[in-house]
Amino acid sequence: MQARWLAITLLAAVALVVAACSDDDATPTPTSTPTSTPTATVAPTGTAVPADTIDFTDPAVVGPLIDHFGGGEVPVERIEYLDFTGDGVGEALVVVESGGTQGDLGAAVFRVADGAPEVITYIDAGGRIETRLTAAQGGVIASLEGVYEPGDPECCPSKLHERVYQWDGTVFALTIDQIIANEED
Repeated sequence: MQARWLAITLLAAVALVVAACSDDDATPTPTSTPTSTPTATVAPTGTAVPADTIDFTDPAVVGPLIDHFGGGEVPVERIEYLDFTGDGVGEALVVVESGGTQGDLGAAVFRVADGAPEVITYIDAGGRIETRLTAAQGGVIASLEGVYEPGDPECCPSKLHERVYQWDGTVFALTIDQIIANEED
């Protein structure tokens, strides 16, 4: 999927260069002023656009996400594209990492709405965030956060707080909220 995203980005850049070089009008055109509005590929009205068209290297897209979690970074290699909502169009799970020992700070699910990136939900749980695919549920989002017992080293909590979120037709609902043994311990 990363290769597909890179190919789309390269094709869009080449198209912009070709369009700029093929302007037959000798009259100079004013350059546009950059805006802070997030951008995505625009499709004709009524056409669904998958989230893998969103430029997650654009600070206007990831800046508000990082601000929501109070810092961190968005590694593009961790972005997962999946049809979480079951509407036939892919969404993007974008994880915000701490960049240090805190692990993941949280995540957001994005879609394209009216030609622009839109956050469907924030996953305000940290630790380690991942997707899980099940035949019965489709794609779900799980958060595993360490629960430390006295004497546990920082690397190895005895237990994990597991939260699982699934699209219920209108929102991502918390479907599992439990403490489990850390089998990686």
